[in-house]
Amino acid sequence: MLFTRKVINLSILKTLKLQSRKCHSLFGIKDILQQQEQPDVFSIHLVKKQDHEMAVELIKTHYLTEHVLVRTRKMDLSNDNALDEYLVSLMKQGNTIFAKTEDGRVAGICVNFATSPVDCQNLRNYAFYRQDPNTKDFLYFNAKLQETPNLWNIYKQPKVFEIKMLAVLPEFRRQGLGTRLAEKSMSQAQDQGYNVIRMDCINPYDYKIAERLLLNCIVKYPLHKLRGANASFVKRSSEHNTCVRVYVNTRVQNESCYVNSKEDLENIFE
Repeated sequence: MLFTRKVINLSILKTLKLQSRKCHSLFGIKDILQQQEQPDVFSIHLVKKQDHEMAVELIKTHYLTEHVLVRTRKMDLSNDNALDEYLVSLMKQGNTIFAKTEDGRVAGICVNFATSPVDCQNLRNYAFYRQDPNTKDFLYFNAKLQETPNLWNIYKQPKVFEIKMLAVLPEFRRQGLGTRLAEKSMSQAQDQGYNVIRMDCINPYDYKIAERLLLNCIVKYPLHKLRGANASFVKRSSEHNTCVRVYVNTRVQNESCYVNSKEDLENIFE
């Protein structure tokens, strides 16, 4: 009987040790235990053509309203259809997913897009012809963010899979759904053969998801470092001048991508 108890105790310790390796901090352990207690009430689906209108409204209502540039410029998201067209163009690639409850309610969405350097230039070209100056800057901002740092060159990959926009409706938060959507997106990218997955974290919540999934933060910098044609998109003195954390998951190795000094940080900006 004593031997049996020792075996059981060793098994429990081994399980806890394995779980501790999956998190970067104490909040990660707590979240793992909470998520294990949650019943699986969400199903994940690909966003298809018939879902585009629903998905655009979801993104605008629950993601873009919290976006730092939208808040900084007090953007009217109903003022220009160009944003709708941009979002639909991302979803047309077929990598965007959304979550539903058992009774069919939409609970969250994750916009994913496998991007190449030419996509950034195409986005700039599209932005150039927009009439609304805030919409123009929002699109330029996204193109600049994609290139900072330039992961295509760093990892010698033609495309990088981006987890771009992740939102969970308020009534479904704190149930592990955001983490599950990001995890499903990563599996999707790996199944399609992409070697580099990127997640840019701007708000105080999304970086915790990246940490739980053990993505590596390769650089962190303030938003005022991202400059448009004439000035920074977000002023240095602005209350919205938060930090961008760039996280990656990669199946190729390149230690030189880690930014460890001020000089390295300056080199990632054009």
